[in-house]
Amino acid sequence: MTIVDNAAYEWRVYNAKAIHRLENARGRNESLIKGRIFGLRQAGSKKGVYRLIVRELGPRLVFSLSEQDVLGLLKKSSPLAEASPHSHPRAKTLRSRLQKTDPKDFWAVVAALNWPKFAQDADYADTVRSVLRECYRLQDVNRLLRTAVRKRRELQRAVEKAEKAARRQLFLGGDDSLYDALAYAVSSGQARFEGFLLKPESFVKKFNALPMEQQNFEYCFEE
Repeated sequence: MTIVDNAAYEWRVYNAKAIHRLENARGRNESLIKGRIFGLRQAGSKKGVYRLIVRELGPRLVFSLSEQDVLGLLKKSSPLAEASPHSHPRAKTLRSRLQKTDPKDFWAVVAALNWPKFAQDADYADTVRSVLRECYRLQDVNRLLRTAVRKRRELQRAVEKAEKAARRQLFLGGDDSLYDALAYAVSSGQARFEGFLLKPESFVKKFNALPMEQQNFEYCFEE
């Protein structure tokens, strides 16, 4: 056990794909997801009891853990200084851009993420997830996700309407490919997205020829 300082939290990044559920003494439920930053420390004089806070939720929301729970978390996490999302070459620039961007301005956030340029980087999605949660409140990230989903569904309806008018299937991929392509179209920015809405056939032409091999854009905002 390496968490020995009773005064300060040791900051770590959760690395596991599986969600780790948390519940505090008042019944508040939260979770650790990949890329989330949390702090651990011993609970004063209580032997075998530890305190956990999640950085984006603030220091007042505290969870109590047993020594066994902490040992499990240590295996699934790494010290913040060693965390891969923060060693990514784009992390510093991304953090700077997001700090200057109003989280309520969805399209400004999309522009700051510049997803189409870096989506093929296997580590970029986790970097975005981590930095978003570092810069914005959880409720802001959740609102961004809801907006991304709403925009994706709006474009899907436009494509389905075009297919109905053409009386044939225009998008040649399956449901998963369509879902990924629609989300990618949202990530392309306001101007291109609105262009796809006006001419759904242009969306079909572009994405029928573009393999969807990168992570889904909405993953950046999901818990």
